[in-house]
Amino acid sequence: MCGTGALMLAVFIGPQRGLPVLPRAAGDENVLRVAYTQKLQPDPHQRTFPIPAQNQFILSLWEPLIECDPATGQPRPAAAESWSWSDDRLKLTVKLRPDGHWSNGDPVTTRDFVRGWRRLLHQKIDTASVLFPLKNAEALHGGKMQGDENLGVEAVDDRILRISLTAPRSTFVAELADPLFSPVHESTEAVLREQAYWLHPEKLVSNGAFQLEQARADGYRLRTCPHYRDRVETKLAGVDFIRVANMSMARLMAAAGQVDVLASPGGNPTKLPTNRGLREESELALTVSTLDLNVTRGPLRDLRVRRALSLALNRSGSIEPQDSEKFVPALAWVPDMPGRPGLTLLREDVAEARRLLAEAGYPSGRGFPVLIMPVASSGWTSYAYLQAWTECWYRELGVRTYLAYEMEAERKQRMDSGDYDVSPNSLVATVPDAGDMLGIFALPRVYNATRWEKPEFNQLLAKADRKTGVERLALLEQAERIVMSEVPTIPMMFEQRRTLLAVEVAGWYADPLGRQLLKHLSIQSMPVENSTARRSL
Repeated sequence: MCGTGALMLAVFIGPQRGLPVLPRAAGDENVLRVAYTQKLQPDPHQRTFPIPAQNQFILSLWEPLIECDPATGQPRPAAAESWSWSDDRLKLTVKLRPDGHWSNGDPVTTRDFVRGWRRLLHQKIDTASVLFPLKNAEALHGGKMQGDENLGVEAVDDRILRISLTAPRSTFVAELADPLFSPVHESTEAVLREQAYWLHPEKLVSNGAFQLEQARADGYRLRTCPHYRDRVETKLAGVDFIRVANMSMARLMAAAGQVDVLASPGGNPTKLPTNRGLREESELALTVSTLDLNVTRGPLRDLRVRRALSLALNRSGSIEPQDSEKFVPALAWVPDMPGRPGLTLLREDVAEARRLLAEAGYPSGRGFPVLIMPVASSGWTSYAYLQAWTECWYRELGVRTYLAYEMEAERKQRMDSGDYDVSPNSLVATVPDAGDMLGIFALPRVYNATRWEKPEFNQLLAKADRKTGVERLALLEQAERIVMSEVPTIPMMFEQRRTLLAVEVAGWYADPLGRQLLKHLSIQSMPVENSTARRSL
């Protein structure tokens, strides 16, 4: 892996026409180089946020049972060969492929999945919760039950895995594509716990298309695993994940030929100081940024007030110019996704907002208490948006908001006690299904910042979990219409994810979950003349 020293040298000694494109190192002609800014770790059961680089890193090393077709959202086999449901759809029987192997040559067995999921059970709530559809998972995680053997997963034999659910869940097979559902080898838990992979990367035994060759503070080097079941179809010789200080530096490194893939912070790639061919790809991510309203507190208990707050906002007008290609206004809870176009369920109408607020007893905001919005000082970085949205409430409705910047522990205490009015959040789907995003409102209050509950909504979701296809979509639309009409939360923005790629990267595809499998990509040799003359957008 290259540091930034060579790049800085190129910046200062390069000709005026731009950065010289550095040739690939000998032996690395077919190695993909991915830039990242946030910390990556090779632990499949820990993550702070499912950013694409983290997903791609884990899914290069580890292979869950399932992967989702990015075009249709439908599950397809990965480590699994096949699966079948019981008549009551409470038991899922999965059969593993016979040719699955670990990077040390050991066969992948069902016991490895049981071991991995039991390990996942003991992680913090935002990761362990993916197991909650399994029988006893939530009780075991919360300490209400003891004994990991009670988790609803059983190794019947080396290849047959039986999963027991608490209730029918039609999306569960697709949910198994989450990188968190990865297995672990019997030797891996100790290696991850002791972080032995820093000095001995070969000790990290994984079952994906690539295995760890080097781990350093400035990144990771992966090479193709000779024991991987689909080795002949893996086109790359390896992948380098390169840590960069920021994406501006990463763009310069792409221009200089040092990285091939990076999350794009915006800007026309043809304007970079380089003759290297670069292009930008985009996809609508299954992410929604929200303002969650505590419906159990003060004026927010009044539906008219909640609707007024939603109607008074100018979503498109608050998107900053530099983010105009990154965010789009959210007028529903669920964005466009494979097989399910997004709905338009909300509108903006300041006059109606003022009328509703006056009807609720607060004309021009008179007598309305200050809303408390706790914000973790180390969390939300888009403070400018919070300020723009709350200033809109004050300007249009006379409603004031106190942004309480607090340490994470203080914010958590405030949230747990219910001492807040508005909570800024961001929800990321784990499967390309509307029910996955709507399910947050069916969770117990401890997991739902809105504290909104409605039996009719929960019944619709439960009914949808017994249906597939058009019937399921119709039930989920009813559920989304209910939650948006009662405004326990105000969706603000959907994210348009953008990726900057070197033109020699072949096989890239859009994935709304940012889980591109790098084993499908390749590096194409470019004609000599293109190294100094070709540009692409």
